[in-house]
Amino acid sequence: MGPLDPTRTPSSRAQERENARIQAFKLVVDVQAAVYGASEAIDRLLDDALAEGWPEVVRAGIFAAAVAAVALDYKHGLPAIERLLAQADADGDHAMVALALAMRSSLDTTGEHQSAALDADADLARATVLLESAHGDELTRMTAHNECAQAFGDRWLWELADEQYAAALSLAPSEPPAWLPFVLPAIVYNQAEMQVDWACAQRQLGDDEGVAERWQTWETTMATAVGVELPHLWRTELNALGCLLGAIAGHDTGEEAQAQLAALSPDEHVRAWPLGHLWLAMALQRTTSGHLAEAAEATEAALMNIDPHGSPDTYDLALSVAAELEGRGGHAVGLRYGRRQLERRSANRLAALGSMRSRLQAERLHSEHDLLSRHAHLDDLTGLSNRRGFDRYLAALDHQGIDAVAILLVDLDGFKAVNDHYGHATGDAVLIAVAGVLQTSVRQVDCAVRLGGDEFAVVLASANLEVARMRAEAVVGTVRQHPWAGMAPDLNVSISVGLAAGPSSSMRELIAAADSALYEAKAAGGHRIISRQLPARASKGRDPTEETLT
Repeated sequence: MGPLDPTRTPSSRAQERENARIQAFKLVVDVQAAVYGASEAIDRLLDDALAEGWPEVVRAGIFAAAVAAVALDYKHGLPAIERLLAQADADGDHAMVALALAMRSSLDTTGEHQSAALDADADLARATVLLESAHGDELTRMTAHNECAQAFGDRWLWELADEQYAAALSLAPSEPPAWLPFVLPAIVYNQAEMQVDWACAQRQLGDDEGVAERWQTWETTMATAVGVELPHLWRTELNALGCLLGAIAGHDTGEEAQAQLAALSPDEHVRAWPLGHLWLAMALQRTTSGHLAEAAEATEAALMNIDPHGSPDTYDLALSVAAELEGRGGHAVGLRYGRRQLERRSANRLAALGSMRSRLQAERLHSEHDLLSRHAHLDDLTGLSNRRGFDRYLAALDHQGIDAVAILLVDLDGFKAVNDHYGHATGDAVLIAVAGVLQTSVRQVDCAVRLGGDEFAVVLASANLEVARMRAEAVVGTVRQHPWAGMAPDLNVSISVGLAAGPSSSMRELIAAADSALYEAKAAGGHRIISRQLPARASKGRDPTEETLT
């Protein structure tokens, strides 16, 4: 039946609508499998969905079209992804927005253009955080988690990729729906393949414990795949992956690798795996068993059949094995050099992992902080958060697991005299100006608050005492140097700050300490900062109070 057939009942139309949405995701699989006519089928589905007015089918169709565009020309897939992002954003489909952002984040991860790579990381962080609170159908969310996982894997951020695969699998319904075959096999396959890439790097670093963890995850993933219908080629490739990972983990998989090699047609797999992976599995087994000449031959075969661009981690492991074999009985200078380079790359990877985790944390805080833009959480005069927003922000810090925090309580010196001498209109202008200084002095993950009257607060997430004091000194100096005389003749404004830093689990104590420090600063004449450090454990003989005059 065509999209405008008047004989359809409401129930049949609803079923047809859902079938059309599922069909869009099936066409994604067809595109990835290079099924003839898939792109044309996507165009027809989109036309029908637009004619019917089915927005969720339209979005799914645009997603399929974006996948087809990327498969045709990776770099020029951006316009199609931008179309998906715009449509999902307009429809308020956060899961599909996350999917589009994750796709866009994969367009430039090489670092060739630094700004583009940074934008890509920002897209990936936003997609990840969006999915943490996204609602809607499991099919889209599982697909988005899978896309995020692949993007993290491309960056060698395997720990984060594993988290995304786990999140995707947790969404799989206990009763398999009709759409599950169009998303679950890809998740299982991708997670399994990633374990091998990760293990290849760990094997080169001598991380036996890490390799054992990869093997354990592999077995768990394969247990998940028992009831999953995988394409024949995928099963063949997974068998080869398992053979290689087993060899990396120290299991004797040589005969299995040889049997799989005999069952493959070399003409169909030249310079692609599973041929190269199986040869590498044999090389590892022969090395372990002491058959070094056979190991060397298998290693050369692996290097000839592994694509260094498509499977860089596996290719590097093959090179490492070749270097190990060459270095036996001699001065393995080349092997030592290679390992040193790998250690440096590993250090860079861990630094990138830490940076991405920080970006994710910042994105979570920013996401929570965006909620404060509602009028109920803002101060009418200054535009800063009000007390309700302050409480909500503190709750968000606790929810996100921020360990350390610093609180600045700010009070204007002699503000009553400003109101009495210059009038309340000028007093309000002063408050707005001070609020502006506070707002521009905090990061997106921090929070500036007007508590009431001339009392303000600034909360700095993940900031220690030294960082917080530097920020406080900058604020005090900026307020003092503000051109107040342009607001009223002879007007001068200064502030006092009570600062406390310590564990976020002691929030009440931090606020009390900051308040006590502010009282002390005011009693000492104002225009100064009194700071206090709240340690996790009180230490005897140490004065927790410091004073800074400005």
